[in-house]
Amino acid sequence: MADSIKTDAERAAESDANDERVEQLAKELADRLREMPNRQELTDYAVSLLKESNEDADQADLVRTSAERTAKNDPFNPIAFAIPLFVIGLVLCATGILIGPGLGVMGMAAIMVVYGLAVSFFSRAGSGKAKAGQ
Repeated sequence: MADSIKTDAERAAESDANDERVEQLAKELADRLREMPNRQELTDYAVSLLKESNEDADQADLVRTSAERTAKNDPFNPIAFAIPLFVIGLVLCATGILIGPGLGVMGMAAIMVVYGLAVSFFSRAGSGKAKAGQ
């Protein structure tokens, strides 16, 4: 319990130090911008750079969390890809000339649906057994 309090206190101190450092850097930047002849343009440029760096950091966090979620989630399920394939097969069959390829595409879509259902069923059954074992 004392370790968690110490950790919280350290985090608060680190946060305060970061706040002070950011405030110091902002004041220094503001002082330098006031001295320049085209300060409005440079101020806009500095703000856009800060926004871009913040967006880049958000993207890096998003990539990291997406990779973690992907590692935890079920395997690839092809049902979502089979639906448009089935529609494409129907369109090919509707032309009248391309019935063979249309049936082939629809067959592949049907196989993907069956595989997707099997993956869904067995991955849920496996995760249910793993949860029961915990």
